[in-house]
Amino acid sequence: MSEEPTKKKRKRRAFQKRTRYDIYAELLRVIYIWGFCPLTRAARSTNMPVDRAKESITELVERGLLEDEDDDGMIVFKVTVRGHQYLELYKRLAGLVGIPIPEPIIGM
Repeated sequence: MSEEPTKKKRKRRAFQKRTRYDIYAELLRVIYIWGFCPLTRAARSTNMPVDRAKESITELVERGLLEDEDDDGMIVFKVTVRGHQYLELYKRLAGLVGIPIPEPIIGM
C-alpha cells in the first residue's frame, strides 16, 4: 500500500470581492483626493489593472460622476457634483451596513 503525498492546504485569506459600486467609490475617492488625476494614477491607487480602471472610469464619465479634461496633452479626470453626491451616499450606506471603507494607496 503506497501512501499518497500529503498536500499542503493553502490558507485562504479573508479577501472580500469588491462590487462594481465599491470600485466606483474607490475611484471617485482617489480622484477626489488627487484633484485632477490621470488614468494610471487612479488605477494604481485603487490596485486595479489599467484596462479595467479605464472601463470603470469611462462608465463614471458617461454617468456624469466624473469629467475628463485635457491637461497639456494628458487626459485627467475630476469628480463632479454628482460624483460627490455618490460618495456621500456610499459612505452613509457603508456606515449603515457596517462595511469598512479601505484607505486608498496614495503616493505611488
